[in-house]
Amino acid sequence: MKTKLLLVPGLAGFLMGCTLTGTDSLNKVAPAPAFIPENKPITKKEENLPIKAPKAATCIAFADFRAQEAASKDRPALQRQQLQEDARKAYQQALEIERDNLQALVGLARLYVQMEDFQHAQSTYELAAKMHPKKGGVWFELGMLHARKKDWKQSLEYLTRAVELEPENRQFLNNYGFTLARSGNFEESLKVFLRTNEPSKARYQVARMMNHVGRNDEARELLTKALAEKPDYPEAIELLSTLGK
Repeated sequence: MKTKLLLVPGLAGFLMGCTLTGTDSLNKVAPAPAFIPENKPITKKEENLPIKAPKAATCIAFADFRAQEAASKDRPALQRQQLQEDARKAYQQALEIERDNLQALVGLARLYVQMEDFQHAQSTYELAAKMHPKKGGVWFELGMLHARKKDWKQSLEYLTRAVELEPENRQFLNNYGFTLARSGNFEESLKVFLRTNEPSKARYQVARMMNHVGRNDEARELLTKALAEKPDYPEAIELLSTLGK
């Protein structure tokens, strides 16, 4: 999805009407609008035509385009900031046109995360969840935002909602399982991993997080069980060797 796009000269001018994503639906990115030369002669007929208001989809396409460009770490900081500002204004104009537009809401929230403005990211995700309560992807991204802030209780609340809405989504389940383990709910974590993994891998996944939080004795016990089920499990063998006796 992260296709690197080149800035098209004059694109901002063409789009001045827009003032400067299971998750599949949230990840859908509209293509950048085609460039129309600014020096195209205006005919007499065109002079009398009313100026058309921009469509939300056009503003979102421009915002996505700018946000993708801003994500490049090779750009100077000031240039990234300007691209992010362009994207923010375009997403917000799309929401002025269609206040409940899911793609604009999620795009804006992700942009705030990119900008490390987590307060605005949270409030934007919360608005998206309020307007689209049946979209599991919104709850999932809101949960992962709280996990990033190590707010495990709130993260689990939102991830639970996401899993309830999409109970077979492996991305949701795996992150839910890791978050449960990270918060110390190891038994519940194992139950979640067993929903999508064979027992040896489920135990290994929980053991990884036990090791991460310093619960090495419990991790060792779980890895021993995993290897009893699958003796040639290389990742489990490697992790167990690092724990010692």
